[in-house]
Amino acid sequence: MSRTRLGRTALSRIGLVGGALLGAAFASLAIVLRVTEGTSAPLEGLVGLGAASITLVAAAPTTIAAASDRTAEDREAGIEALAATHGVHAQSLHVVRWIASMVQIARAIALPLVGLALVTVALSSSGSMAMRRIVFALGLFAFSAIAGATLGTIATFAARMGGRRGRVLLAAIVIVPWMLAELAGRGSYSIPGALSALLSLLVDAGRGGAGA
Repeated sequence: MSRTRLGRTALSRIGLVGGALLGAAFASLAIVLRVTEGTSAPLEGLVGLGAASITLVAAAPTTIAAASDRTAEDREAGIEALAATHGVHAQSLHVVRWIASMVQIARAIALPLVGLALVTVALSSSGSMAMRRIVFALGLFAFSAIAGATLGTIATFAARMGGRRGRVLLAAIVIVPWMLAELAGRGSYSIPGALSALLSLLVDAGRGGAGA
């Protein structure tokens, strides 16, 4: 229920729709490249080009949504009272919200990102190429899970500690250090930078495998 409520927020829907539209656009481009350039089409490079954009568009709004004061929202909606009648304590609801945040963010990233990778699998010209691309897709799925766990944990912490100002606290934890790290030329020392570096490693590995 907690994930469903989070998924129904306007920001979460923006993340899902935005990621899906970008994924569909890059998937269409992959098909066009395969038709026009044949087996030499650089589809792994195309996935790499789209991966960062898809991740940003899908994850950012969903993470912001998860950083709202969901404890107060659940209390106002009667969720806490309903849970109490079933013997669920308030502390357990915090864990449920945390898990819901991680799952929703990971889902928002994985659906378009892994979907795009699977399109390249379908466009493979050989079994060995298809297997390499399947491994690449699995790597992107793992990245989605890691990003979801990381951002979901931070968003839940910000919501718990910041209350109504959870989104402000989220910005202080994520965006401000990111900007400072970029200014210092150490972007990977921030949370977005570290996730971007991990994604780049996966994309480079996918390209290397394609060229093997």
